Amino acid sequence: MKKIDYTPPEISKKAQEFITRDKKIMFGAHTRTRSIPLVVDYAKGARVIDVNGKTFLDFGAGFAVVGTGHCHPDVMKAVTDQVKKLIHISGSDFYYEPQIELAEKLIEITPGKFDKRVYFGSSGAEAVETTLKVSRYFTRRPRMISFIGAFHGRTFAGMTMSGSKKLQRAHFSSLIPEVYHIPFPYCYNCIFNETYPHCLRKEFEGIPLPYCLSYLTDVIFERLIDPEDVSLILVEPIQGEGGYIIPPKEFLPALRKIADKYGIILAFDEIQCGMGRTGKWFACDHVNIAPDIMLIAKAIASGFPMSATVGKAELMDPEVDSRAWRPGAHGSTFGGNPVIAAAGIASLKIIEKELMKNAAEVGDFLKKGMIEIMNRHRIIGEVRGLGLMIGIELVQDKKTKEHFPSAVTINRENIKEVITGECFKRGLILYGAGFNSLRISPPLMITKDDAAEALKIIEEVITKVEGQLL
Repeated sequence: MKKIDYTPPEISKKAQEFITRDKKIMFGAHTRTRSIPLVVDYAKGARVIDVNGKTFLDFGAGFAVVGTGHCHPDVMKAVTDQVKKLIHISGSDFYYEPQIELAEKLIEITPGKFDKRVYFGSSGAEAVETTLKVSRYFTRRPRMISFIGAFHGRTFAGMTMSGSKKLQRAHFSSLIPEVYHIPFPYCYNCIFNETYPHCLRKEFEGIPLPYCLSYLTDVIFERLIDPEDVSLILVEPIQGEGGYIIPPKEFLPALRKIADKYGIILAFDEIQCGMGRTGKWFACDHVNIAPDIMLIAKAIASGFPMSATVGKAELMDPEVDSRAWRPGAHGSTFGGNPVIAAAGIASLKIIEKELMKNAAEVGDFLKKGMIEIMNRHRIIGEVRGLGLMIGIELVQDKKTKEHFPSAVTINRENIKEVITGECFKRGLILYGAGFNSLRISPPLMITKDDAAEALKIIEEVITKVEGQLL
């Protein structure tokens, strides 16, 4: 494959002034790229306006955070009203209505007909930390299971449980011990060279077992660890950073059965795929499986920093079960902040009233359009998705599924950087995911006209890049 001569998006003088100031003061481990040199002035709905007044269609939503759209008026009103009453008092120590009301709503919408408790934090990674502490404290078991391709954040718990990219873990050892990573069902590129549904030839306790999960039951649990030493299985029902990978419908039911057999806590990280993004409140709702603990963040408060860990009452309340953690074992200064809780209450009302249905309908339109583009082009191997969470797998060869090398340009940009950069030049914000994929995760309020506009730009870019590479 020939390397192409790619020119990144032009940076205006005004934008460069901000970038230069930023570079002198901000930390160096950020993930900004030359392909999307976005310097924002303001945003509204699904549109972002830069400091030069150029408007972009936002198909990233700040990494699936602004689900209701940028600066939704109902969210802004809720925040403004609450700021006039109470900004902070610490929800781990005192009581106020917004935190209680939001927790009540989360208990209502999360799957599972059992009593629940809620812990509020400030980020998705904090929900991961909380889940590990809950699981180890309750079970007194040291070992945990996660998945290859998973991303759970960049704190020590997040890094430990992640299996996405070595860069995110390099030189931070020692990480939290006794964590085992197993293959996630990446059916397009199966690590075992199996094909679905032929890979369902095994069973576990009478239900179909995807072959990749037999690595857990037949290898990990037979050769390496006793399952009764395992406290937690943490999984994304749809892998996010790993490439927007959707497992087969048999995957979560099999995990539930395994966890139940051995008394293991099963936690779903729906930080990216939850909050209506897939057309239902949670991705696991598509297969009617409830976790013991649900991790929520990103879109919960429309851009205000918040996470929620919603778990079975016996896991989180010592008055229900004496094995649960004691008062003082965990807490947060800012978790459940009244202003952010008000934003969360408003966000959930908007999502429930109109945006879940819209995500399903516009997502179906968008996915069908992307499949049509895939069928006309050689470098798209697969389009996968639920609602407005759509992944695009990029390949050199559809037959062999060979991916592009890490550098496709003479300046060593990768294929994701080239495509997202070309989209940016044309007014579309689009992110990469994993090593070889693009992610479509716009605000849930986009219209079919917005989707059609994005599809037009994406096909124009794919046509150009494909012609240069192949």
